[in-house]
Amino acid sequence: MDQVALVRCEQYDLDKVRAAVRRSVDLLGGMQRYVSRGARVLIKPNLLQASAPEEAIVTHPTVVQAVVELVQEVGGEVTIGDSPGGSFTPSKLRRIYERSGLQEVAQATGATLNFDTEAVTRAHPTGHLIKRLTVGRYAIEPDVIISLPKLKTHGFMRFTGAVKNLFGVIPGTAKMGYHATLVTADRFANMLVDVVTFAQPTLVIMDAIVGMDGDGPAAGRPFPIGVILSSADSIALDLAATELVGIDPLSVPVLKVATQRGLTSGHLTDIELVGDPLDAARVTGFRPPKSSPDLGAMPAWVRNLGTRLLVTSPRVTPACIGCGVCAQNCPVQAIRIENGRAQIHLSTCIRCYCCHELCPEHAIELHQPWLGRVFIR
Repeated sequence: MDQVALVRCEQYDLDKVRAAVRRSVDLLGGMQRYVSRGARVLIKPNLLQASAPEEAIVTHPTVVQAVVELVQEVGGEVTIGDSPGGSFTPSKLRRIYERSGLQEVAQATGATLNFDTEAVTRAHPTGHLIKRLTVGRYAIEPDVIISLPKLKTHGFMRFTGAVKNLFGVIPGTAKMGYHATLVTADRFANMLVDVVTFAQPTLVIMDAIVGMDGDGPAAGRPFPIGVILSSADSIALDLAATELVGIDPLSVPVLKVATQRGLTSGHLTDIELVGDPLDAARVTGFRPPKSSPDLGAMPAWVRNLGTRLLVTSPRVTPACIGCGVCAQNCPVQAIRIENGRAQIHLSTCIRCYCCHELCPEHAIELHQPWLGRVFIR
């Protein structure tokens, strides 16, 4: 049985986070079980965009620092890195490290921040859907990957956690290619599972002290959960995390696909939970994102009609300042900046919601045209 450690921690006080992270890893056998002396270790947080820790968009710096210190205790050589949404450049990484507090973590611990933006192509013969991947060189050179996801909702994948966090090994605009070609939830989820089986993180430690519900992964509501979750298995950890916040695991495309592929039963009873009891840590009031029907398997004419009428679509609000971030990152070039404002051409849009996810002004809302209802604002 896969082990998942759950440890209560209700605030980002560094000493309390240190204690919770240490206990969670010790419950799994200690950091020395995963990192040997001299090992090159990539610590991969969720760094979606340049945002402050209190916005609950990125992995909190206190969690990153606590993990860095544990790795250094056993003699690991630490690099912190991720490929955020959109472009993958040293200048953008520098802004994200500074805004997220990771520049200070590096200064406090002596850890290295990654600025290598080179991409390489590698075979993945055991991939179910993707047999060859373009990945960041920074993510294949280390001996060990420790993934530090943030517990959040996601407009397309419903939930983003341990498995989705590994999408960050795909560099910059290469992500856009996957969004453009894998337009159904099932195909995109299969790709994500292929990525995690390729990257094979040695250990996953989830920041669920304050997560995000509703309008995730960037414009939602910071939601206090009060736990650190750890596991050597990304899928098992996501299964426990969804149960913790009251989301049906099999409603999450990644977990549904993993179940179909025999990587999990989808049942919590097949996981060994250690540490604090999950039932005592469960939260109420956590709002999942509103879902759209998956029309990928329907005939083309039904799919096109259903997309126009039923599928949640992006819409630009008056908060738009015409900065162009959405247009730059649209994988199918469905957005133009016209008269100082973004214009989305829904006939081209594939409903990947990258524009909604990456808009720095939170100026794109998601709505259902048939009902005229705004689901996510």
